Amino acid sequence: MATPDLLFPVDTRQKKYNQLTKSAASDLQIEYLAMTLSPYNTEYAEGILSQLVTDPDVISYRQDILDDFLNVPELEGILYKSLHTIYSNSKSVYAKAGSTQSFFELTENTALIESFISCMEECHEFYEKCFSRLVSAGMKAVVQAIEDKYRSEEFATLKTEIAELRKTLATGFRSVTFGVNLDELMRPEEIALISVSHEPFKEKKLFDKLLGVQSSVEPLTNVYSRKSKDGAISAINERMFKELDALGGEYSKHFNTALRAYYDASIDFLIILEKQINFYIGAANTVGRMKSMGLPVCRPVILPMNERRADYKKLYDTAFANKMCTSFVGVNDNTVKQNDCRMDDDGRILILTGPNNGGKTTFTRAAGIAQIFAQCGLYVSAESAEVSPVDNIFVHFPKEEEIGINASRFTEECKQFRDTISAATDCSLVLMNESLSSTTPTECLIIARELMRIFADIGVRLLYTTHIKELTDSIDSINEGKPKSTLASLTAECDEGGRPTYIITRRMPDKAGNAEYIFRKFGISYDEYIKNKG
Repeated sequence: MATPDLLFPVDTRQKKYNQLTKSAASDLQIEYLAMTLSPYNTEYAEGILSQLVTDPDVISYRQDILDDFLNVPELEGILYKSLHTIYSNSKSVYAKAGSTQSFFELTENTALIESFISCMEECHEFYEKCFSRLVSAGMKAVVQAIEDKYRSEEFATLKTEIAELRKTLATGFRSVTFGVNLDELMRPEEIALISVSHEPFKEKKLFDKLLGVQSSVEPLTNVYSRKSKDGAISAINERMFKELDALGGEYSKHFNTALRAYYDASIDFLIILEKQINFYIGAANTVGRMKSMGLPVCRPVILPMNERRADYKKLYDTAFANKMCTSFVGVNDNTVKQNDCRMDDDGRILILTGPNNGGKTTFTRAAGIAQIFAQCGLYVSAESAEVSPVDNIFVHFPKEEEIGINASRFTEECKQFRDTISAATDCSLVLMNESLSSTTPTECLIIARELMRIFADIGVRLLYTTHIKELTDSIDSINEGKPKSTLASLTAECDEGGRPTYIITRRMPDKAGNAEYIFRKFGISYDEYIKNKG
C-alpha cells in the first residue's frame, strides 16, 4: 500500500508548478503567515504557500482535508496526541537501539512500546466512532492506514509478547537461557534468547561435573581469541561470545533494534506526515482564530483557470488580522476593514487611488494572500470567494527605503517589469504597489500608462495601487482597443473631513481628493493663511 499523502492525491505528485519568488513572498508576508500556520515547521509551511498549485483536483483534495479538521474536531486531538506520543517515543527507541546496558534499557523500551500500543487503541476507538464522518479521501486513507496497522497480525503479536515481557520484567529474573545453532562444521551461526527465569541457572552438564567449576572464569571471547590460530574472531562468533559474556546485554541491543524496526514499519508513515498534519492543524486553528474575532472566512469556489476571474466579498488582509489578534489593539470595525474585490470582464486590471494611509497597500496584499491561500487549498479571509487559479504572481512593491527619486532604482524597476512582461500570461496575477515612484510624476505617468496597455493586451489580472490619479484618465482610451483585460478604477474613500475611511469602492477618483484633510493636518492652506493674516 502506498504511503498516504495529505497534499497530493495519487498520480498528481509529479506535476510541476511555479513558485513565488523570495521577493514576492516577502512582500506578501508569506514567512509570517507560514509561522502562524506551523510555528515549528515554518520553512516547510512556507514552501507549501509558495507553490502555486493550479490543478483543481489537488486544491479540492486539500480543501476536503481541511474541512475534516474543521468538522471533526476529534481528529486534531487524536492525531496530535498520536504524533506527539509516537514521535517522542521513536526518538527514545532510536537512542536506545544501540545500547548494551543489558535488560535495563529493555525495560524502558517496553514502557515506550506500551504507550504506543495505548495510542493505537485510542486511534482504533476514534476509527470506530468517527471514521464515517470523514469526507476527504486523504484523511480517510491516513486513518484507515492506522486502523490496518492496528488490525494486523504483527500488532496483535506485539501486544501479546509485550504483555508477557512486561509480566516477566515486573517480577524480575535471575538467569537467561540462550540457544545456539551450529553449521556442519560445528561453528555457531545464530544465537537467540530461549527463556528467562526467576531462579539462578543451576543445572550442570557432564563436563562441569567432571572438571568442576573454576574459581575464576576467563571470558569466552578471550579464550577463543587465544586458542584460534590467527587470533581473529569471525563476526558471528564474536556476536555469540559477546552475548554469552554479557549474559544478555548484547541481546538486549538486538531486541531493542527489533523493536525499532517494528516501530518503523508501524508508524513511519505518520512521522513522514507529521509536517503535513501540523500544517492542517494550523490552518484549522487560523480559521477558528478569525471566527473568534468576528471576521468571516470561507472555502473558496475554484473556478476554471480560463475564466481568469476573482470575486471576493468582504475581503481582508489575513496577515494584518493575525497581528491585530495578538496585539493589545484588538479587532473592531476600524482595525480590520473588509472590502469587496472583483476582477472579471468588467475590469481585470484595477487602478486603485486614494489618500495616503487609506488602506490601499493592505487591500492589495489581501488580494495576493487570498489568491495564494485559495490555491493552497486553504480557507480565504472573506465572506465569500470565487477564484480562478493563476499560473504565476508577479509582485512589484518598492521597499520603503527605496521610495523617492532615484534614477538607478527606476532603471532597475523597468528591467524587472520587462522580465514580468516576458513571463506573464493571460492567467497571471500582477500586484503593483506604488511602483515607479522612484522617478518624476510625469515619467511615472508615461511609463505606467504604457505598462497598463501592455498588461491589458497580455490579459493579466492586475491590481495597481498608485498616487497618480491622472492614470485613471487613460482607462477609457485603453479599453476602446478591446484588450484581453479591461481596466477599471477603485478609490479609497474619505469622510466629509477628508479622513481615510479604509473603504474601497469601484469608481473614478475625486481629483480634489483629501486636500482639505491634508491642509488641516499639516497646517498649510492659503485660505487659512489669509484668514489668519487678517
